[in-house]
Amino acid sequence: MGALVTVGVNTLAFIIISKILPGFNVRNDKTNFIIAVAYSFLMVIAGLLVLPVSVIIGVVLAAISFIPIIGPLLAGAGGLVTAFILVFCITAILLIIIDKAMDDFEMTSPAVAFIASFLLAVLNVTIRWGLGI
Repeated sequence: MGALVTVGVNTLAFIIISKILPGFNVRNDKTNFIIAVAYSFLMVIAGLLVLPVSVIIGVVLAAISFIPIIGPLLAGAGGLVTAFILVFCITAILLIIIDKAMDDFEMTSPAVAFIASFLLAVLNVTIRWGLGI
């Protein structure tokens, strides 16, 4: 059930992004659904592959958190910011890969991928919050 909700939320997010972001061109709503399925599937795989990297980053952050100036910064939002940057970059890379693999989907530049990645994160959080998920 969670996978269906994720694909539905991602489909809605891709529809919104394709309407508001110039350079994020999707042929039709069926293509938005296919992009959402591909993105959701690849994100699960990427999450499994990136887990060791995130653990290493966490260990490094824990090790340097004892430095007097850096420690308080990391204690505040360091882990959250690191996780966001990691997911943000993975999302942009996945969107570029999907763009190259599909004919009905085109992004005009890597900058569009990064903007779409940010919008996808914001829309996912907003839609899930609105649905109470």
